[in-house]
Amino acid sequence: MRRTDLIFSCGHSMWIIAAVLSVASGAAMSDPKGPLIGAASNFSQGRTSTTLPFTQAIGVTDLRDGSAWSRIETTPGIYDFSDSRAIFGDDLQEAGIGFSAVVNWGNPLYDDGRTPTSAQGIAAFGNFAAALAARFPALHSIEVGNEFNGINFVNGPIRNMAPLERAAAYVPLLKATAEAVRKVRPDVRILGGATHSIPVQYIGTILDAGGADYMDALAIHPYTTPAEQLVRQINVLRQHPKAANLDIEVTEFGIKGADLAPGHFLRNYCQMALAGISRTTWYPLNARGDGFEPLFDAEGQATPVARAIQFAQAHFEGQPVSAFRPDPFTYGCRFGNEYLVLWGEPRNVVPRAGAQVFDPTGAVVAGPYSLSPDTPYIVHRARGSVLRGARLKGQSLVADSFHQFEYPTGTESRAGTDPFARFARRGTEIIPLPTLPGQEASGTPWFPYRGSVLHRPMRLTAETLVPGRSGSGPIEIVHQLVVPDSGRFDLRVDLDVPDRSEDGISLTLMRNDTVLQTMTVEGTRDVWLRAITFEAGDVLDVSVGPNGTTQGDAVTYRIRLYES
Repeated sequence: MRRTDLIFSCGHSMWIIAAVLSVASGAAMSDPKGPLIGAASNFSQGRTSTTLPFTQAIGVTDLRDGSAWSRIETTPGIYDFSDSRAIFGDDLQEAGIGFSAVVNWGNPLYDDGRTPTSAQGIAAFGNFAAALAARFPALHSIEVGNEFNGINFVNGPIRNMAPLERAAAYVPLLKATAEAVRKVRPDVRILGGATHSIPVQYIGTILDAGGADYMDALAIHPYTTPAEQLVRQINVLRQHPKAANLDIEVTEFGIKGADLAPGHFLRNYCQMALAGISRTTWYPLNARGDGFEPLFDAEGQATPVARAIQFAQAHFEGQPVSAFRPDPFTYGCRFGNEYLVLWGEPRNVVPRAGAQVFDPTGAVVAGPYSLSPDTPYIVHRARGSVLRGARLKGQSLVADSFHQFEYPTGTESRAGTDPFARFARRGTEIIPLPTLPGQEASGTPWFPYRGSVLHRPMRLTAETLVPGRSGSGPIEIVHQLVVPDSGRFDLRVDLDVPDRSEDGISLTLMRNDTVLQTMTVEGTRDVWLRAITFEAGDVLDVSVGPNGTTQGDAVTYRIRLYES
């Protein structure tokens, strides 16, 4: 439906379109709702006298914090919560704020203070978690570990393990915690996994080792996943039998930059809702000195992202949500019947008469309206469907390698509704790029991707590609598109070759068997071929290969085809 207006005369006809795209993407959850929203605090690391009042003032009622095991248990089996960094749970309860606590690190009483590996240390780890749960009624969840698949928050022998060994070593800690906590507080949820990103192989290793029996929800931090790819990656995770119906919480996400944060929150919140995420936690509550955007400033004033969260809590949290995907380049969530969150590639939008339009912070926006890929609109209609009578104006975009990226279920080159065939090519030999789970081997991404176990580190994601080389020559990553209609088209290929690339990459553009352009690319380059004539069924090839060596050739890419 290029350059034609989409008019939604009634909610029913629109949802036929949305349902088709939802089924095509493999959505796993049947009745998703807006997730509960919390924030990541650091009371356990010390706080100023204003932190809690500022938290109350902006309306945060759920927090994720840490625990101070080495300060609380200084004598084996004796727990002293008098330290100011340990007693904050009482203050939160008095303020009406619930919280989850991360149990991580070690205690000098066991395993020389390292992440526990001995039977005694593991048991003590679980017993401390149980003491924490028994002491604080406001504690509703215990998260076992923090980004345990990396090396930043573990130490000792576990730090030196390969990731999948670390996954296996994590399960005894999870088991000890769950068994000890459930004896004293069976109502406390146990959050397991505790991963940075969505490393499906790492998570699967935990589940296969019995971890699924000891967690009420899986905890992930999808920092490496763009909002638009989240549902797709969660769907890959859901293919593991023990993850198919497992509750998932996003216990950290955030971004640097006050201007970017509200849109980043809202886009992710929408996609998390559609992925069946039950609870999500913005990082951080207060400034940490790392540049990530907090919820209040030094004077206690709500930041723009805090206002976005406040709007979502008031209108989206706990509400039924449905996907709105009128085309592959437009994203949206309908919360209830009155609210629509909408963003995507630029095109004009004409809301239904009488509808209100807000920016991500809840501020009213005057028309005319044009979609943005980064900053969603919130459209509200108090009576009747928010979609009835709304129009999306036409656009010239025909194909987009980012928005239409899909994961194959086998060795097929064209996956699902993706119009691009994506494969590797060495001379005339075609090398399939099946779905690989993530963190299954050293040097692999921490999320699902397409690649070949025989030709690592060659790989392909929605945003990056790494070409390959073998003894018999260079291996190109190919995007091949069958052009659907006759006409004149503009091709745009964006490439960002990192400075660490030794000699850049090679780019070849072909129509059928004719080379349109070939070049070496170093640094950042936007390549345009304008007004190319195609007949329906013509084949467009975009090939990226190594320019000699593959050293450093991790390329950020995007391929788009427009009607001229």
